Amino acid sequence: MRCWSVGVNEFPARILGRIIIFLPLIFGIIMKVSDLLKGEVPVGRAVELEGTIIEILPSFSLGDIVYERFSLEDGTGQLTVILPASPKYFLPDDKVKVRGRVRPCPYAPSVTCLETSGDDIDILEWKWIEPRFREGAAKRGAFDVNALLQVTKFDRELIRGVVETGLDPLRMRERFEENISSGKDVRYLVDAIAAMTMYAIFLRDLPAAKSVKTTLYLLRDLKLPESERRVLELLGEMIDALVSREGLAPYISPPEAIQGVVERYPVAEEDEIEGLPRLGFLAKRIIEDLREGKKEFLIVEISDGSQVMEARKMAEVAAGVAKAKLYYMPISSLSSVEGMGQVISDLKSIVEGIKPDEKVVFYMEGLELLVPSERMMEMMKLTPQGVSAAKAFKADLMKTLESLLDKAIVVSVTSSKVLIDDELASRAAQIVSGETGMGISGGGYPPY
Repeated sequence: MRCWSVGVNEFPARILGRIIIFLPLIFGIIMKVSDLLKGEVPVGRAVELEGTIIEILPSFSLGDIVYERFSLEDGTGQLTVILPASPKYFLPDDKVKVRGRVRPCPYAPSVTCLETSGDDIDILEWKWIEPRFREGAAKRGAFDVNALLQVTKFDRELIRGVVETGLDPLRMRERFEENISSGKDVRYLVDAIAAMTMYAIFLRDLPAAKSVKTTLYLLRDLKLPESERRVLELLGEMIDALVSREGLAPYISPPEAIQGVVERYPVAEEDEIEGLPRLGFLAKRIIEDLREGKKEFLIVEISDGSQVMEARKMAEVAAGVAKAKLYYMPISSLSSVEGMGQVISDLKSIVEGIKPDEKVVFYMEGLELLVPSERMMEMMKLTPQGVSAAKAFKADLMKTLESLLDKAIVVSVTSSKVLIDDELASRAAQIVSGETGMGISGGGYPPY
């Protein structure tokens, strides 16, 4: 039988430690967000905060647990609160009291989060929908309201649009007419339609897309400010591509589910270049470069799925004819945090492993997601913390990509060159239109 020897002060010390950890809760002390952000509260400490929810953030998974997130602001700072998926519905402008423990954010360990549970959040005041009625309001037409809030930064504008119109196309038209006739702003309604469009595209939800299409059709004859009309026209083009099952759909979700970068050794004959109606000349250029030992960076701008498929075939044929190694990175490899991490790991090991005399073609899609331009980051609507993290991440990855450009023929397929980091894009030897097969110049404009 094992005997344990316990010092006289051990149990009092343990008890005192537990009391200290929970002192803020025992005495009902409301802490400030700024205290947590300054690192003045130890990790693991239980705290109580009061503040206003300003944004519902996308959920994420840890193992088999799905976590929900929202941004809390109390006048001294802004903090992300995470909690296992809860039946409670939280909305922008809810004033809440949150009891939880300080921890590093699982997806960004350098950032402070508060972990809690649905039972430890009290809604003190609400603005848009009374809490007891929220379960019945969770679905509006073709849209899940919580998922809709997660895909946009315009949460307050969106929830206002949800409450006023129920996201019904006819009611949306009526609200536009009322605001126009009374001289009121319609921008929040346009933001709501933009969120509906993003929801349809990112979730590949055709019923939602058709609802957006109907809404836009009903608004087509209204006298809107030019800036708002242009946004709606652009949203219409995006939704048309999805509804028709053409356009961006294959680019957003290609059939394969490849993780990381795939190494290939394709076989091809020169007569296969004839099967590339728009990009045959680019294949010939790459073949000539490979034979002469040149390294180049080429960008292909695409606007629909057929152009993506031809670009993929072009890289395969060029590498096969020149008997070069092909590294293949489709957009699907960046469809998750895990996939993106695998790509970055693969990129670094590939760059280190390329020999000086080796013939290599590196074909990549979605470069704008790895090294976004300033304009791309503006469209992503990142928080200040998110922008700082993205810039630090990009700076580290840029070194790897610049080294890759010195060792291989790199072909980047993107919807617009202006979405890729300006410094990196400026190194492109040529920018080619996937639609016409001709070289283009100038900055262009993003497609969304």
